[in-house]
Amino acid sequence: MPEEGEAPSGAEIAERTLESARRRLAALDGLPVADHPKVFDELHRELSAVLGGLEGR
Repeated sequence: MPEEGEAPSGAEIAERTLESARRRLAALDGLPVADHPKVFDELHRELSAVLGGLEGR
């Protein structure tokens, strides 16, 4: 856990991102199949952004 005012490490960012992605994928069971592609697209954009941000670390 980072100290106050300290940026989180790449590993911390990755873990939080993965936890969020897992929750959202688990929630797909409660959605109509027609809504799944939207969730997949959103997750893809978010994961790509996070990975892009970690490249320079």
